Amino acid sequence: MRNRRTALGIGLLLLICGYLRFVAFPPELPDMGTQALTGQRAEALMDGRTVTEEEILPGLIFAGEELPCDRASGTFYLPVDMDEPSWERGTLQAAVSGVKVWLLDNPLEDDKQEAVRSGKSYRLLAVKGDVCREYALVFTGLPILTLDTDTGAEIRYEEIYGTMRFYEADSKADWVTESVMSAHIRGGSSRLNPKKSYKMTLYKKNQTGSGALRQNHLSFLGMREDDEWLLYAMYSEDTKVRDKLSLDVWNESGALEIDSEGFYGYHMEYIEVFQNGEYYGIYGLMEPVDYKQLDLTKENEAQPVEYLYKQKDPGVFELKGSWTEQTEEDFELLNAYLAYLEGDNSDFKEAVPDLIDVDNALDVWLYLQAVIGMDNIERNIFYPAVWEDGQYRLRFLPWDMDYSWGNVHDFDAGNRTRFSEEILTMRIAWKLGDRLIELDVENAREKVKERWQELRQTVYSDEWLTEHIDSYAHQVVDSGAFDRDGARWVSSGHNGDYESLKELACGRMAFLDEQLQDPLAYLDLKEYVE
Repeated sequence: MRNRRTALGIGLLLLICGYLRFVAFPPELPDMGTQALTGQRAEALMDGRTVTEEEILPGLIFAGEELPCDRASGTFYLPVDMDEPSWERGTLQAAVSGVKVWLLDNPLEDDKQEAVRSGKSYRLLAVKGDVCREYALVFTGLPILTLDTDTGAEIRYEEIYGTMRFYEADSKADWVTESVMSAHIRGGSSRLNPKKSYKMTLYKKNQTGSGALRQNHLSFLGMREDDEWLLYAMYSEDTKVRDKLSLDVWNESGALEIDSEGFYGYHMEYIEVFQNGEYYGIYGLMEPVDYKQLDLTKENEAQPVEYLYKQKDPGVFELKGSWTEQTEEDFELLNAYLAYLEGDNSDFKEAVPDLIDVDNALDVWLYLQAVIGMDNIERNIFYPAVWEDGQYRLRFLPWDMDYSWGNVHDFDAGNRTRFSEEILTMRIAWKLGDRLIELDVENAREKVKERWQELRQTVYSDEWLTEHIDSYAHQVVDSGAFDRDGARWVSSGHNGDYESLKELACGRMAFLDEQLQDPLAYLDLKEYVE
């Protein structure tokens, strides 16, 4: 009996040791190199088989997940961590039985980061019975989002339902998120572009089995957890970094100064998008600016209700959100503000401080001067109306920043941008900020001078700007996405001269250092007129 207990104890000890060894030193997965064929082996495999145009590889699996594919070219895409020099371990498998896959080129023989940056295409051989067909495999450094509609129809202006899959790039453990979705084209003038922007809403099926859909709140790339997301096409801006640079500048300056449970900014991260088996290029996955983001009280919630206005064009405003009915009363605060903005000096100076957040308005004015936000002078500004201290007060939040850092509308080339050397030394005449400074409302001139000096030590510093431009350029260029987008959307224009953009940004800061020593005199500077 004692010997039996001893044997059982030894067996249990060995089992525990084996388990601990497995946890501490898990067996390595085979790598893609084991699937690479030499020329002689490839010839032997193809000998006696017919090359076919038939679709024999409807899906390709890596790390347990089926990869996105551009069907027209037969190219599969695998997102990888482009900052990690070692190749991801794992092998490729056909998503259907009866098909075997091999690599005719060995990725492991190449420098991973160069292969990703250059978008190198690796030949992939699929074999089914006595036929074979060549496909391709490309590695990208960006996450991928696929949109597949239920009908296979392209996403248009009417809501269409389907499935969304999001592929992370820097992980291969639980690295794909799937959801039911609906989507439609969004945007104003950007709707005229061949590459469209979209709004996407996520759903999950009712667990009761009734077939009903309910909201599916998910977080992507460290952004907010929500069911509504924007896919920004970045068609008109040729560097693909101006928008993100501008919004991150605002996020780290004006957005942080507003005392609120919400966030008075929004985030965007780079991804690549596929729609119904077609490569659509580089996109910005964005949080929307809405009542949730700003923590505003909506209709039929706790009173008093708060408002979110948006200026779309000169003199054109809309009330955002879902309202059962919009009345004149809902626009009362906005109309009062606009009347004072156009009114005489004494009424403006007396009334406006009670209607708006003056410090927030000065932050917006400084921001538009810094980023040269010419498209936000009389459009692309949100006006949240917040109830505080027993009254409503307007705040301001800039939006849609592709026309910035020297880019202006190119009316001869449709909905595109062109670079303007002239605007680099001009003033962006945002009327509210101009009048606050002109009339020195609540000591606005001194506030602007002090605030500029403060921001020049942080978000407006040369170091911050150059580091962030380098970071964005690394993401879009070294991922290979910039060149792929350029091949997909030739007419959108692509300019990878990021050194000139850094010089421009630092030059604008130096220009404002001199000009903002006297904010009142700065108002005499020639203003940009479209």
